[in-house]
Amino acid sequence: MQIAEVFVNIPVKSIAKAFSYLVPRGFVLEQGWRVFVPFGGRKVEGFIVSIREEAEDTKHEYALKEIISTVDEEAWFTPEMIKAARWLADFYLCSFAEIMRLFMPGKSGLKITVSYAAEESMGGHLMLAMPMASSVYQYLLAEGPRSLREIRKALPGVGEELPGLIERMVSYGVLVKDYLAEKRDKARYEKYVCLTAEVTEELQVDFKRKKAQLRLLELLAKNEGKELSYTALREEKVSPATIKLVEEQGLVEVRQRRVLRDSYGGKTELNNAPEIQLTEAQGNALAELEQAAEAKAFQGFLLKGVTGSGKTQVYMELAKKVRALGRQVIVLVPEIALTGQVVASFKEYFPEDIMVMHSRLSMSERNDAILRVRRGEAGIIIGARSALFTPAADIGLIVMDEEQDMSYKQDESPRYHARVVAEQLARIHGAVLLLGSATPSLETYYRANSGELKLLELPERIGSLPMPLVHAVDMRRELKLGNRHIISRDLQCLLEETLARGEQSIIMLNRRGFSTFVMCRSCGEVIKCKLCGLPLVYHKNGRLSCHHCDVAEQVPDVCPKCGSRYIKYFGSGTEKLEQELREIMPRARVIRMDRDTTGTKFAHQEILSRFRRHEYDILLGTQMVAKGHDIPNVTSVGIISADSSLNMPDFRAAERCFMLITQTAGRAGRHGGRGRVIVQTYNPEHYAVTAGLKQDYEEFFRQELAMRKELFYPPYSRIVKLLFQDEDEEMAKGKGRRLAKAFEERFPGDRRQVIVGPSPAVIAKFRNIYRFVVLIKTADLPAVQEFLREQKLHLRTEVAIDIDPITML
Repeated sequence: MQIAEVFVNIPVKSIAKAFSYLVPRGFVLEQGWRVFVPFGGRKVEGFIVSIREEAEDTKHEYALKEIISTVDEEAWFTPEMIKAARWLADFYLCSFAEIMRLFMPGKSGLKITVSYAAEESMGGHLMLAMPMASSVYQYLLAEGPRSLREIRKALPGVGEELPGLIERMVSYGVLVKDYLAEKRDKARYEKYVCLTAEVTEELQVDFKRKKAQLRLLELLAKNEGKELSYTALREEKVSPATIKLVEEQGLVEVRQRRVLRDSYGGKTELNNAPEIQLTEAQGNALAELEQAAEAKAFQGFLLKGVTGSGKTQVYMELAKKVRALGRQVIVLVPEIALTGQVVASFKEYFPEDIMVMHSRLSMSERNDAILRVRRGEAGIIIGARSALFTPAADIGLIVMDEEQDMSYKQDESPRYHARVVAEQLARIHGAVLLLGSATPSLETYYRANSGELKLLELPERIGSLPMPLVHAVDMRRELKLGNRHIISRDLQCLLEETLARGEQSIIMLNRRGFSTFVMCRSCGEVIKCKLCGLPLVYHKNGRLSCHHCDVAEQVPDVCPKCGSRYIKYFGSGTEKLEQELREIMPRARVIRMDRDTTGTKFAHQEILSRFRRHEYDILLGTQMVAKGHDIPNVTSVGIISADSSLNMPDFRAAERCFMLITQTAGRAGRHGGRGRVIVQTYNPEHYAVTAGLKQDYEEFFRQELAMRKELFYPPYSRIVKLLFQDEDEEMAKGKGRRLAKAFEERFPGDRRQVIVGPSPAVIAKFRNIYRFVVLIKTADLPAVQEFLREQKLHLRTEVAIDIDPITML
């Protein structure tokens, strides 16, 4: 008898093991299948991770239950997916099922079925000399596409050999496999009219008086495939009534075909791929990358190129090589806002070979995209971090653009980082991993300098264009001179000069809303969120919003603490900046891009397209305007409160400040004269600011690395953040203390293992739950992971484990 080891698809931490189920007789199952199993008195979905043979008389502690049925008609998970999921579950200390759900759109809901059809032109194939193969072929030729279950029912004599036989027939091209799907969102189908008779002169004479019907026949005859969709015929003014009349005469046949949605079809302005002359640095980098791709073995690279140096061109040239080798490509971008631009660039080279995947797509669009990959219709997958979990069978290249970006880290369980997942997938597939950035994360650059990754550099902009001139404005001095506006006088002058020349500007302020907080001037009370305790942000629509909890409430008329009516708005967000710009520069056309203006699917792309067409003079927004955008007419950039991150209690604060200055400044002067950038700061002496002004990554890296080494922070250690939560404050704190004590007992006097805390989280109380943080700094992460498993922390619901947290907040 066969026993299947099944992980049930239930999001419960304590269910972290596989359960054994009997495989019913007649079922042909293997690793990777999704099945329905009885569990706790109900029918649930599960994933088969292994199958073993046992003797019929084998004794088990409990009577084994049988698998009820299969979800799909073939394995959903490839061996590579399961191998990656096992490693990731072990690394991130989460359940295997949690990781497996990442490989399904919407965590569940898509059911794939497979149909097989006879290839008419292969009727004389040698394989059909086999009686069983011939009977299958003749059945499908007569009946049309059928599922495996239908074939087995119609041909009971073929027996258990049928699945293997059909796969061999598919491999020889005798049969054609197609995928269908059943899911919550209905598939989209389109009707096609197919010509079934030859349009002879005699037929044309017979239809001389039936002009509409004759025109339909002639349109079909002229078309190479002898078929046209209802949509195409509608455009040719052919009515459904005409189609029906011709169909009744047996001259055409109406068929229905599934249409796979391409969310970006028609959304990009396509041109023919231009002939690009690579720079010497690009050519050298590409030569090394292509050599690695041909080897079909894992190799990791860091492509460090200044802003405007042509990193995207290197990605596309390498993708061309990998596709020529018959392998698939995944291209990751950090922000949905950048996806449209990357898709547009790639579509110039690969117009029909691209699939886009990110969280703003509907369930139907994601399911259709996955089916395109499974069918082999798309070999280049572009998207945000979720694109990594697309079921690509043979990955040859994973590109991670702007690899330093925080949005590559998921902030809910499983708390994975896309860089870790990408590297593991590249190792499993024997693929090239290419990390690209103008300002790589310190950990990545450290790995490149130590030889773990191969460093490739693009030190100059395309066409040897100069880097922008960056100038700092000390806002403390502005205040002393009486300027209480958000915008300094220098930045206002730069914006006016740019507008007068007919050029465009970008302004970045990393705070949305109208005011940062609302405070009572009588008693100093700040109006805070009732759920998390963070200050509520005032928006111009008259509402107070929490940007952490997404809750909103009305501005109080009186102070809730002292009853005073002296309530004042403090700080500035993008809404207030937009208002100020309209007041001081009434002639300028201003458009804002932040979370409040980009709620719909293609809002980012629409805003950027309109700005690119010069319908607006100034684009202002949060950090989503800082990265990746290449807009020819932008010559000036303003960065407001660039150093605000320096005040955050986070060891990466200086790194974020430097990267934000460098990345945002890089939007200026990419296609013409030298760009100009003004950085408004209250800390002009800080090394992150001074290095950012000079666009000097090496200087920043040297100073920041010295600080990290002294304080035993990454890259000299790895960090594990543990968040203990409880309705009782002392209970939450006590759990953290007990863990810290056990840690010190396990690693006594070990300077490579440091534990800090427990201390209150920045959001110390959320939805009436108290939260305490314990930080572990370690030079031996596997030893810490093993310790946490021994403590069974990964099974406890009141503890959140974050390996390599991106923020300490």
